[in-house]
This record gives sequence, C-alpha cells and structure tokens, in this order.
Amino acid sequence: MSYSYYEVYTNTQRAFSGLGFSYGSDEDAAFITTWLELCGLNGVKLLNLKIKDLDNSFNANIDPSKISSEYDFNNKSTLMIGPGLIDYLISKIDNNSNFKITFKNCNDPIFLIPLLYKYAKKSINSQIISNKNIQAQITNKHIEINKEIISTDYQENFDLLLTKNIISEQKLDIRIQSSKINEMLSNGINPDKKSWDQISNIAFRTFVPESEESRSKGAGGGDAND
Repeated sequence: MSYSYYEVYTNTQRAFSGLGFSYGSDEDAAFITTWLELCGLNGVKLLNLKIKDLDNSFNANIDPSKISSEYDFNNKSTLMIGPGLIDYLISKIDNNSNFKITFKNCNDPIFLIPLLYKYAKKSINSQIISNKNIQAQITNKHIEINKEIISTDYQENFDLLLTKNIISEQKLDIRIQSSKINEMLSNGINPDKKSWDQISNIAFRTFVPESEESRSKGAGGGDAND
C-alpha cells in the first residue's frame, strides 16, 4: 500500500512517542525514519528491527566532556542521541573548516545520513570512513552510500568527517541526487508491510482508549453533538 510522506512521518512520530521518546525527539527520529524511507533506504524496516532496543529505554543525554577525538556510543541508537550529537559536532566547525571524530560501538550509522543531509544543504559536507574506505558521502549535490552501512548491527568503528571544504565526488553503491528529493515527495511511499504493521501497533499506544469519559472530552467515537 502506498502512503504519503506526511502519513509515514505521522505514523512513525506516534510510534516513537509510544516507545517513550520525549517531545521533539520523537519528531527528530520520525524525520530520520521517513527520510530514509522516502529515499528507498528502508527506514521503516530498519526502525522495526530496533523496536526491542528502543522500547521504553529512551536516553538522549550526551556528556560533552566525553567528546574529543572519539566518542563511544556504547551501542546506544543514533535515533536517540544522533540529533543532539550532530548538532553539537557542527558547532565545533564554526571556526574551523574541518572536524573529524572516531565513533565506537555505533551499530546503526545509517540513521546519521538524514541528519548530515540537513547540514549539507548549509554547505557542510560529510563523510563516513571505515578502514580508510568511504562508506557514505553527503554533499549538497549528492548522497552516496555503500550498501553495507544500511544496517542496524554495523560492527566497524568509523570516522566522521565534517567539512566546509569541497570534497571530490565518490561513486558508491547508491547515489541519491539532492535535487530529486523534493520530486520524490510527490510520489507514494511503499514501506515493507510487515514492518509498517508493527510500527502502527506501537503508534496505537498513543491513542486514548474509548470510554464514556474520553468521549465526553472529545476522544473516541460519538457524533458531533456529544
């Protein structure tokens, strides 16, 4: 079944709320998931694979004193800490043209791609580099990704490079043109059905159960005169 961008975003935002994500963080995580799904990168299926790890375990705290030339995720999902962490790292390049950091025990780097894309539109380019090989490159023109990082159990430590400099074009497994993303918004999105159903079940947690009291307050069934 085909859904609009808004429908996917709304359903996933409700699911993150149902998983215990705080207000604002649920919106950030929904953006990440929906952007990946829009671009054909299986955002909903990847989210479904993380449900057990995310359920009622939300903790987006980041200690800046522990961020230097490297940062240990301790296997905490980037859906939780990615938005705040990337915002913090971007602040580090205000007076520098480059900033590089090593990430350890990050098993879902794919969720960083949409966050890095947002800053690519502000002319901050990025690369994810593992074992001296570029696994992803995000600029304001193209997003290039190797298939192996489309995973929720990534095993390698990797470097993240943020730069205001122009970086040479890479040819990786998947190429997404930035100029085409707005066009994609007019097309339907077709998430994996089993994963979509699972996410929808989580989203239902946020709905108010129907009762005499809830109907009197405007929730649940009843006609317009109740």
